[in-house]
Amino acid sequence: MKTKVKFRMFVVLVVVGFLAWDIFPLGEKDFYEVIRANAVFAGEGEARVESEKKFDELIKKSKELQAQEGNQDLYAAKALEAVAEEMAIDLKPYSKRKKDVNYNHDVVSGWKELSKSNIRYGIDLAGGVEFLLFLSEDTEVTSKKVEKINVEDDFQHYRDTAIEILRSRLEEKGISETEISPSGERYISLKAPIVSKDEKDELQRLIQMSAKLNFRLIHENNSSELAQRSANSKYSPVGYEYMTYLDQTKGKEPQVREFFVKRKPEMDGKNIDRAGISRDQVGNLQISLTFNSAGAKRFGDVTEANINRQLGIVLDGRLYSAPNIQGAIRGGNAVITGSFAFDEAKNISRALESGSLPVKMDIAAKFDIDPTLGRETGQSGIKAAMVALALVMVFMLFYYKKAGAVACLALGVNVLLVLGMLSAFGATLTLPGIAGIILTIGMAVDANVLIFERIREEISLGKGLDTAIRNGYDRAFTTIFDANLTTLFTAIILMNVGSGPIKGFAVTLSIGIITSMFTALYMTRLLFDLWLKSKSFNKMGMLSLVKNSDIDFLSFRKVTAGISGVLIVMTLGVLVIRGVDNFGIDFTGGTQMTFNYDQEVKNTEIEKTLKTANYAAKVSYKTSLIATESGDNNKLEIIIRDKSIEDTSTKNKVQSPRDVVEKLLNETYPEGNFAGGQEMTMGGLVGWEFSKSAMMAMFLAVLGIIAYISVRFEFAFAVASIVAVIHDVVIATGIFLICGGELTLPVVAALLTITGYSLNDTIVVFDRIREDLELNPDKGYKQIINLSINQTLSRTLITSVTTLLVLVVLVAIGGIAVRDFVLVMLLGVCIGTYSSIFVASPIVAIWHKRIGAKREKKVEEPAI
Repeated sequence: MKTKVKFRMFVVLVVVGFLAWDIFPLGEKDFYEVIRANAVFAGEGEARVESEKKFDELIKKSKELQAQEGNQDLYAAKALEAVAEEMAIDLKPYSKRKKDVNYNHDVVSGWKELSKSNIRYGIDLAGGVEFLLFLSEDTEVTSKKVEKINVEDDFQHYRDTAIEILRSRLEEKGISETEISPSGERYISLKAPIVSKDEKDELQRLIQMSAKLNFRLIHENNSSELAQRSANSKYSPVGYEYMTYLDQTKGKEPQVREFFVKRKPEMDGKNIDRAGISRDQVGNLQISLTFNSAGAKRFGDVTEANINRQLGIVLDGRLYSAPNIQGAIRGGNAVITGSFAFDEAKNISRALESGSLPVKMDIAAKFDIDPTLGRETGQSGIKAAMVALALVMVFMLFYYKKAGAVACLALGVNVLLVLGMLSAFGATLTLPGIAGIILTIGMAVDANVLIFERIREEISLGKGLDTAIRNGYDRAFTTIFDANLTTLFTAIILMNVGSGPIKGFAVTLSIGIITSMFTALYMTRLLFDLWLKSKSFNKMGMLSLVKNSDIDFLSFRKVTAGISGVLIVMTLGVLVIRGVDNFGIDFTGGTQMTFNYDQEVKNTEIEKTLKTANYAAKVSYKTSLIATESGDNNKLEIIIRDKSIEDTSTKNKVQSPRDVVEKLLNETYPEGNFAGGQEMTMGGLVGWEFSKSAMMAMFLAVLGIIAYISVRFEFAFAVASIVAVIHDVVIATGIFLICGGELTLPVVAALLTITGYSLNDTIVVFDRIREDLELNPDKGYKQIINLSINQTLSRTLITSVTTLLVLVVLVAIGGIAVRDFVLVMLLGVCIGTYSSIFVASPIVAIWHKRIGAKREKKVEEPAI
């Protein structure tokens, strides 16, 4: 026994220690301390002292600017940049990095990278970068296609495909919380939560990678032709071009290889089916290609017709290798060899699989984006999370006393583990994500409540404390395992099939489930084992919310069915009546407008002003990274859903949205002096391809849940679970929309969370029904179901109370940014608790013929 306890203690310490270490620094380091420690001061003696003095004055004035009234939301990096411009200070001499540093903004970006935390924060909390991409016809591709392509007619299709390719490339790099949408007729807006110059440059290379692969023959007399070039550096044979690559074969000195490569390719890479990374015999990275049937035939014909010639492999205009063709290659497989870094090989293989599009993307503009939420909003969200966690812990201590102390320690460790795993997986954390994590912590109380309520039952039966704890964990394990595994199964499917925010949500949900099971089942059991060795732990008192209840819940089935039916009809009605007004900017897109300004106004204040005027809007500030002629690179960006606005001051004349918004802003904030800028129509962040992947993910999740519950319970339970989940999501959506809400990505994330919560709650009741069916073979389904609901009622109410406690705090002080998310969750928790009792359970009873029907007794065979 001692050895077992020591081993479990070792496991807990290693897991907690490793993940806790991985999260630091959890928050961003003090920006001013970082830049002061990393600044370079030139000169010696008085010159150096003067340089340091000037830099300290810069920091002092930046802090003063932040402290001024109205500037509390101004971030340190932006304040420093503004003061440096005002004082005409060139920051480049103060930077350790000299390469590719052309402007003050480049220096500040480098310092921001040094001060960031180990956890990647989303655009809302940390800002990021935006690329405005211009799409045009790629004549190189369209001229080679055998089939007729009309790019103009199918432009929207190619644009949407390009968006999904970009999304896939970024997710492959671990950047999932991106915002990619159509912008105007010919543009794509891509926003990503990255701030360092190196990451921006890497992202730019990834975007510009067109993955145009060509197989071109090398000149038959390459050596003699190169000899002529040595006499005339501009010489090239007709129909060929001069190309080189660096041969870095292991065991040999690096050597530049020179070739005359035929301009006209023998074939391209449009028929590539799969591309992946492999290694050759000496360990060099290479890209393995598999062609489809048409590509395999063409590659076989090319190699058969050119045996003993070299075939150049050219990707995006760069020669990677020129292997010698020793025979016909009919298997449909090929490799691209060359001097690849691992990330480069991964990017190329991913791009090749994406295929060649008949459109090309050019970067028209590049911006640094300020956080879309002010600093105060972000801080209020974190504050709300801490207060909510503290309140849950106080409740657990009050209700479960000593056992509550064990749960509180587990919850605190759970927070560390969630953050540590987010850091380890490189997941992106947004403010709704923070709310989701704290909600996961609130729901994690459920596992502890299940265990403690089981222990209470064992103690009430007269069992000793040691036996009661052991039996309590044994009996609760199956329930906790089933409830969490069904939710985890859903999350894994969403992670693999979904994309963008759906994928990010699934990662966070999976992490929360895994860590809560580890702390509730493994860590708390260890703490109880250690505590049992102490003489001070000889009893475990708890409060009791529900004592020996005996309510006939199924007798209310007709009333509750009527209530649910009315709510569902109301939901369908509001969906039909409101139509497109049900959807927010994330789905519908709208009008994107930019303004120049004299003085920055808090984006939260602008959003409130626009909301008061009945305009749903997203507001952010950004800085152009490409110099403009006017030199004014700072912009205010506003996206509103309306594509045209009726202005009552001009007798209902339809005006440009930008003109109306500009007038409203200047009337409300004259100090801003908003003017200039552009206006264009922007598509939704949720395109058709994205919607298809999300719907496919949900369909597979439903099938998986039905299969699992059918195996673990029976088919009736599976049907009841799915009906309850659909019931909860539909009614929560309906009430939210009736109250004037709109469907946005945070709301979708909340609805997905409701799915998990509803399943969890229903499975707990079903698990007790399954247990009671075995223990009470003479009772009918009505009696068994009523008994099981009454037995789990205390657990159901306590879990709901703790979860609601978290949500109420988040509503009160979490800020407007998470309000919709939390309001939907409030509805979901209440409806989920209701449905597990009054929807799912009656369906199981009705499935088994009639309410109150006796189960058929099994006739035992006589013993022989």
